[in-house]
Amino acid sequence: MHDGGNLDPILRGLLFLLTILALSVNVTCRKDLSKVAQNDTASAPSADGAYHPKPTKHSTLLIVELVLAIALLGILVYVVIVKVTKLLKKKKNPKKNLQSSPKTSMIVGLTEVKQEERHQDLVFFVEEEHRFKLENLLDAGADLQSQNFCSSLYRVQINNRAYAVKRLKKLHVTNAEFEHAMARVGKINHPNILPLVAYSCQGEEKLLIYKYQNKGSLLSLMERYVEGKRDFPWRLRLSIAVGIAQGLDHIYKSFEGSDIIPHGNIKLSNILLNENEEPLISEYGYSNLLDPKSVCLLKSNGYTAPERSLSEQGDVYSFGVILLELLTGKMVDNSGLDLPKWVKAMVREEWTGEVFDKEIAKVGMIGFPMLNVSLKCVSHFAENRPTMAEVLETIAGVVDEHLSCSSGESSPRDDGRVLYSVAEEEG
Repeated sequence: MHDGGNLDPILRGLLFLLTILALSVNVTCRKDLSKVAQNDTASAPSADGAYHPKPTKHSTLLIVELVLAIALLGILVYVVIVKVTKLLKKKKNPKKNLQSSPKTSMIVGLTEVKQEERHQDLVFFVEEEHRFKLENLLDAGADLQSQNFCSSLYRVQINNRAYAVKRLKKLHVTNAEFEHAMARVGKINHPNILPLVAYSCQGEEKLLIYKYQNKGSLLSLMERYVEGKRDFPWRLRLSIAVGIAQGLDHIYKSFEGSDIIPHGNIKLSNILLNENEEPLISEYGYSNLLDPKSVCLLKSNGYTAPERSLSEQGDVYSFGVILLELLTGKMVDNSGLDLPKWVKAMVREEWTGEVFDKEIAKVGMIGFPMLNVSLKCVSHFAENRPTMAEVLETIAGVVDEHLSCSSGESSPRDDGRVLYSVAEEEG
């Protein structure tokens, strides 16, 4: 049952008119009956003995009102029938009703897949008990998380598990090339790389499926820290830096020569955090599949190397920017800040101590060797940058030395001279 407040405005208007007419008819009837009674007592019968009442204006008005009332009643019945018919159609086609909801915005595109193609299922890289059918994905509710010109990301709940579904667009490869690349990416197994759960290749529809990470990204963690909503201690920063370096190093050790697939899009928002706040590199394996002319690829941002190439040197540069963000507490994303340029300017002016965020400044000299590593990573010329293996070895050595030595002693003067020479070389 619906209360009056939930009735359709047209129905409420018609009911109001019917009520007014009913009252009007009731009053008119009462007046006419009263006059008829008076005429009966005051008028004499005619010569033939029959009574012939004269027609009155009130009786004519009564007839008109009754006709209008019947007409309005007919309109009301018609509107009710139309409303009920539409309601029954919605109940008979609940999937269509769901597709119009923002909750299932992903399904609108996916259900365009031809029915005869739906037998093609997902390709999984996980155990049998964690698998599901393509139909389960098409019928599940989906929350849109983000989208751009080249992709959309959804959160999908299936079998009481949350998944992140990446819907790719603007690919310039064949289905066979896409499947070959995903087969290689799906075999990568490292604790600091977000594993690919499954993929789907349905004509123009390319889907990548991952486990959803409730802790969010390194970007969201940094934003909460800057807003004063949480702590971000230096130990956690160092742990995250080492984890990212380990993941990137594994990528370049997993392939050889021309088989290497660079990441191409390392930034804070693509570093997710697991339940223990350990870093997971996401968005890996498809940057080289995008159209080279697309705005999605190597767009101008603070993480992209000057040469703008998909390579290990490009990923090293991006990692160096993230390391600078962890050391300075400043974020590149959406700020327009050229962080490497700002840091180098500070070093040239010998204001190196002013570079560090308060959490790094608390622990003394460990910041200087880490800053030195990051400056080498963001060298302007690709040939001057270290490999990821060299970066990992240096960072891990700095962290181990600091943790094993409670005093954390190092020479700020020596570190300062190294930083200055790096900055001058980039001049």
